[in-house]
Amino acid sequence: MYPGALSREHRGGVLYVRDGNQATVHLRAMGRYAGRIHHDVVIDQINTVPFFTPFYAKEKAVAFIHQLAREVWLYEFQGIIGRLGYFAEPIYLWPYRKIPIITVSQSSCESLRQIGMRGDIRIIPEAIDELRDPEIPEKASPCEIVVLGRLTPSKRIEESIMAVKHLRALGWEGVLNVVGGGDERYRCRLQNLARELGLSHHVVFHGRVTEERRRDLLRRASVLWMTSVREGWGLAVSEAAAHGTPAVVYDVPGLRESVNHGSTGLVVPPDSLALARATLSLFDSGWRGFAAAALADAARFDWNATAKAFAAAVEELVHLR
Repeated sequence: MYPGALSREHRGGVLYVRDGNQATVHLRAMGRYAGRIHHDVVIDQINTVPFFTPFYAKEKAVAFIHQLAREVWLYEFQGIIGRLGYFAEPIYLWPYRKIPIITVSQSSCESLRQIGMRGDIRIIPEAIDELRDPEIPEKASPCEIVVLGRLTPSKRIEESIMAVKHLRALGWEGVLNVVGGGDERYRCRLQNLARELGLSHHVVFHGRVTEERRRDLLRRASVLWMTSVREGWGLAVSEAAAHGTPAVVYDVPGLRESVNHGSTGLVVPPDSLALARATLSLFDSGWRGFAAAALADAARFDWNATAKAFAAAVEELVHLR
């Protein structure tokens, strides 16, 4: 449940039942399930904390996992809590070790195998809501760079700020636009870092913006950066590509697959200097080719294709089980 929402709502042939909060939704779901007579299939959608359906689901169950948290625990929670989360994740997911799983990238599939998931796994394509431009839009001059996403420590946006410092030393005169809301304390730390490095006029924090403003910033940008510790899939990469904006990303799970290295962008070692140098090389030669390839690639992130792939995966996994 969330403020202003209906507790029950029929839309497009789907019954939505909203109940509980972040702390109670799993127990509320278990209670509602226990009161039902029959389901054909149970989809257990896992976002860090699972619903633990293997313990009580009588019907065939399929787990849907975008990504594991793994190192994200160590960045989002300092000290003992972060370490406990990191080591506990394989333990609390152990009941799913034989359950069929659907995920969104080869990286997530490999991570699941590494923690002992032995059931059948299917990978489906991601999709985006972004309206794709028919051609590469006019970009800002000098070149602008954009970082898009929730401001949390696991996104490692300080790496992008450090890369701006390196780019400035190499002669770049553009602006880094940081778009997204999130952890206020983390945002203050980032702003202080930009100020200490003398980059206040070259790193602009926009906060959470309207869809129209976000789209405008993506269209203006020549490059998108992502420096997360890991992702299930770099969704912002695909959204930027819909506006002819190639990406330079760190070589980490998820991001290395959302970019076709040397075509729709570049994948670099997790190092701010490497990020800066790769971006400058992209600006200096062949940028339009990267932009055209990114725009063309964005056409495949279609909700109809994703829905069909998900339905086919569920049917196949349930049949196999």
